[in-house]
Amino acid sequence: MKLLTRILMICVCASPLAYSQQRGRANVASPIDYETAWRDKNVTAVRITEKITLDGHLEEPVWQQAIPATNFTQWARPGVAATNKTEVRFLYDNDNLYVGVDCWDKDIEHRVVNSLKEDFGFRDTDGISVIIDSLHDRRSGFLFGTNPAGARRDQQLTNDGNNLNSDWDGVWEVRTSVDDRGWIAEFRIPFKTLRFSNARVQEWGVNISRRVLSLSEENMWSPVPLRFPCCPRPSMMGTLKGLEDIHPGQNLGVKPFFTAGITDVRNGAEMQRIRGLGEIRDYHGGVDAKYGVTKSLTLDTTYHTDFAQVESDTQQVNLTRFNLFFPEKREFFLENAGNFNVGPGNNSNLLPFFSRRIGLSATGTPIPILGGARLTGKAGPYDVGIIAMKTESQTSGASSTPSNNYFVSRLKRNVFSRSYVGALMTNRDSTVAGDYNRVYGPDAHFLLNGKWEIDAYLLRSDTPGKTGKNQARRFQSAWRDDEWSINGEYNAVQANFNPEMGFIRRRNNSQYSSDATWKPLIRSSDTIRDVFFTNSEDYYKGGNGRVETRSHAGVMGIDFRNAALASFTVTHTFDRLVNPTTIQGLLLPRGDYHYLAYSGKFNSNLAKKIAGSGEIDWGEFWNGRSRSLIGTLLLKPNFRFNVELDYTRNNIRLPTGKNTSDLVAARFIYGFSPKSFINAYFQYNSTTHEVSTNIRYNITYRPLSDVYVVYNDRRSALGNLPLEREFVIKVTNLINF
Repeated sequence: MKLLTRILMICVCASPLAYSQQRGRANVASPIDYETAWRDKNVTAVRITEKITLDGHLEEPVWQQAIPATNFTQWARPGVAATNKTEVRFLYDNDNLYVGVDCWDKDIEHRVVNSLKEDFGFRDTDGISVIIDSLHDRRSGFLFGTNPAGARRDQQLTNDGNNLNSDWDGVWEVRTSVDDRGWIAEFRIPFKTLRFSNARVQEWGVNISRRVLSLSEENMWSPVPLRFPCCPRPSMMGTLKGLEDIHPGQNLGVKPFFTAGITDVRNGAEMQRIRGLGEIRDYHGGVDAKYGVTKSLTLDTTYHTDFAQVESDTQQVNLTRFNLFFPEKREFFLENAGNFNVGPGNNSNLLPFFSRRIGLSATGTPIPILGGARLTGKAGPYDVGIIAMKTESQTSGASSTPSNNYFVSRLKRNVFSRSYVGALMTNRDSTVAGDYNRVYGPDAHFLLNGKWEIDAYLLRSDTPGKTGKNQARRFQSAWRDDEWSINGEYNAVQANFNPEMGFIRRRNNSQYSSDATWKPLIRSSDTIRDVFFTNSEDYYKGGNGRVETRSHAGVMGIDFRNAALASFTVTHTFDRLVNPTTIQGLLLPRGDYHYLAYSGKFNSNLAKKIAGSGEIDWGEFWNGRSRSLIGTLLLKPNFRFNVELDYTRNNIRLPTGKNTSDLVAARFIYGFSPKSFINAYFQYNSTTHEVSTNIRYNITYRPLSDVYVVYNDRRSALGNLPLEREFVIKVTNLINF
């Protein structure tokens, strides 16, 4: 059996060479000269004095005065014209930019619209996105999107689109209409929502993307190379001209909020009420404010910060020896989060700054935040990010947590066209003398020739009692083009490196990794977009210089034009345990372990009314065996009502015992309108024997002004015993000056 497996891994890893020899020179170069195409894509906005009625019909005569942006091409077939015609016109007055998008559709009856919720997923619905680089720095921008049902979707772009922040919310409006010829979207974007210079005559970067799922097409006005999977790239946009004598206004917004609710927590045999409606102290309030310090720098402040409307964490089962990662979900920290990134992101071993360390305990329990401020944006050639927050002291029984001050500073100096050098500093100190932690150091990112990437950082931490061996280092070099991705990386985290405002999976080790992926395009197929083959190697060396982990994986798969995918993976792993450990309560003695594992994955066409994804993992696991099954079923009977059902089952058998765990989750979303939703999320975890419920109703009664009604419930599945209950009402009201 092991001989057969090794032969299979050789076949997987050698497939690129064999396939390349078969294809010979069949794969011709892209017919697009991208640099010329970006330079030649120009559209002019027309100044108007007439009033525009936002109704999704473009019936005002002034719309015909604007020459439209046309001649869209298919992203997946470079140089091939879009099947359906799209025209985009731009108008403006003293206060707003208007965008009119006319989407012809030869088969409008089969349009795909699966969601009405805000920030809907763009992969499973027809839609249009307008991306604007108003600073025209070819690095940042804003995305405004909609679908034929009029749902809203907006994002903030930083680092040339490598960081997409879907939690940014701007003040803007859109209306849509559908007829036999196709559909129309009409946008009104206030200038105060954007950032731009003081120049009397403005030129902005702009691109428009349209998705037509019945044709499996992603169409772009300004073309984007295949190695960037339909991502908006400010450096690859056309130009919006004709803007003169425009001003963003004072750009000051104040958002007071008010919360009231009831919270019950189990105390022994009874539920104890710790918040009610009977006393003034149970009613909470605060204020958030946003101020444009300059045309490109924004200051956000918050007092008595509240996150009552935030969704519960998704349950996980840990089958490793290392920490689980739970993503940030709080709005204040998500907005402009890309400004503070150092390194490759959430999948890396180290995040030097992880915002969940502020105002949340290690178990996810909220710690009250007294207030804070965030300054983000650009100052000349520099990208600036600063956060300062203060948490309140907290006492629970015999234990107490002191008040803490948190400070983060991130600076990047843009060089060349898409590169930067930068630095990060984080600092935490409490009211206890000598209790502090600091992390600081430089980093750099270089993109050469549009394909060769180099990333590096060198960080140091200062913590009382942890001196020497307190550094973290990273160097990565990668080549990425339309068919090949080749990457090599070195990471090291020393024993005393201690980022208390960051996240680490593995401490005191050095990692060497490499991977190569080949994705030959199947240009002649209407079904298959590409096949892919990946070979990867990871090598971890402990602080004692000995190998701790070595893994080798081979992957082969198929990407379909309708966004479906299928893949198969074979992984051989060596692990050395210097000390005994446990996984899911099962003992693993010290020693060396070799094991082979297999994985199969698929996801169907997400545009269908019934869609899904699945993964099955099986094979050797340390000195035993394991089998995991992960499945997701998506039901979308109409664009108002969506259901997502998730199931995960893990089965482990070791000589010291066996363990089976189940995770079950169900999410129900109903949209009454693009501004009113109810979201119900239920989870069951067999490891903790707990059932959690999170039900949220949200209505936006004015742009960025909301009413939230939230019910949270956590109870033991053993006897249906309630552990915690919470009912909260939160009202926010944005006041613009």
